[in-house]
Amino acid sequence: MTKNHKNPPSQPTDSPQTKRGRFATDGFAPRRPASTSPSSPSETVAEPPSGEPRRFEGDPPKQPKQPVGSAPVPASVAILPLRAPIDKPFEVVRLLLFAAILVPLCVWASFPSWESMVYEWYHTDDYSHGFIVIPATLFFLYLRLETYPGTRYRLDWVGLFPILLYGAARIFAGMQYLSPLDAYAIWFWIVGVVWFLYGWRVFLWALPSLCFLVFLFQLPWSVDVLMKNHLQLFAAHFGATILQIVGVTAVPIKNTIRLSTMELGVEQACSGLRFLISVFAIAFAAVLLLRRPWWQNILFIAVAAPLALFVNAVRIAITGIILENYYELMARWTAEGERVSEAADAFAGKIAIAFALGLFALFIWYLGKIFRRVEI
Repeated sequence: MTKNHKNPPSQPTDSPQTKRGRFATDGFAPRRPASTSPSSPSETVAEPPSGEPRRFEGDPPKQPKQPVGSAPVPASVAILPLRAPIDKPFEVVRLLLFAAILVPLCVWASFPSWESMVYEWYHTDDYSHGFIVIPATLFFLYLRLETYPGTRYRLDWVGLFPILLYGAARIFAGMQYLSPLDAYAIWFWIVGVVWFLYGWRVFLWALPSLCFLVFLFQLPWSVDVLMKNHLQLFAAHFGATILQIVGVTAVPIKNTIRLSTMELGVEQACSGLRFLISVFAIAFAAVLLLRRPWWQNILFIAVAAPLALFVNAVRIAITGIILENYYELMARWTAEGERVSEAADAFAGKIAIAFALGLFALFIWYLGKIFRRVEI
């Protein structure tokens, strides 16, 4: 007896859309989620632009070409934030405590030094810029708030080392009668408190701005006198040379320039120390504000000294020109009880300040023109 072999039932025929969906599930292409709305005959397929090959619905999108030699970046790698979160209420409270407790404590502990510095700022033209140093430092910190590292709730005990160094420097200055060292120690106290309260990340963030505080302090008396003596002789000879170049009779004799009608004495106040410190402060401010490459920052600091010496010599030359050719005109503008030479020197000083700012701005602009940052 033979069995009747029936034909197996015919397999259903798959449509092209079903085959493409099954092909996508095999791992060769990402599967698109099925649409919840039923397809309608009115739906149309967008045609690709001319010149591009037709792409099926399940094909993966084209990836942008990467530069040769660059490692592929996996899509699953998340970009981590570069800064910690900032707790604004906590930061405001800590800043208020810093301003209300620690700042008065510093002034009380180093009151003789602060009193001496304020006296020099008020009575000495070479250090009259001291009144704007602290506001300028706070302004520099404010401009860098966008790069603030974040809030740290724990104290950094390593920051006590600069505070201990401040105490040791004050004790040594008192024993050896070194009043400048007693004033310089204030900078270590400020740095140590910032490090102790905010942590080492904030300390490194604020260190460039805190270095601007060095312009608060005066030079030691011996260094101040020595620099003024040398700068005084240099300014007299350099100023006489500029006068000779422009055609004015000028003969330098030590710190005096003998003109054809009178003698122009270059005093210690005209030595150029004020210009030297002021131009260095301007250069340091440019480093903090412009954020140029490191080698340009070094050029900003290096050009400060020759620029200050040149501008001071130009100021002396302008004073000599005024006294030689416009003495009677300047005498009419001179206030009662003021000497003509002092009025001419004050007028020339204002011109020299504007001249120094213009030259430094021109130097910065020139560097920006010949060296440009190009992204490759």
